[in-house]
Amino acid sequence: MSDQSEFKDWLKQELDDLRRMRDELRVQAHLGRAELRKRWETLERSMNDLDNKAKRAAQAAEPSLHQLEQDVRKLAADLRDGYRRVRDAI
Repeated sequence: MSDQSEFKDWLKQELDDLRRMRDELRVQAHLGRAELRKRWETLERSMNDLDNKAKRAAQAAEPSLHQLEQDVRKLAADLRDGYRRVRDAI
């Protein structure tokens, strides 16, 4: 009879320990999801901020890039014309 009583006590203790572990894990999982959600939201805000800055930078650089393109095209045309003149003169 004592073996049966010891087994019942052991089983009760094991079940209590397993329930406590389950509850601790449940709390940790809940906190982990909250932390993950917070990190995700922070990353999303950072990504949106970076995207907005990139768009503003591209818009601000557009006139300068357009002028640079015109200048480079003119320089290439002038060089091409100069080389043709030299070639024709030879």
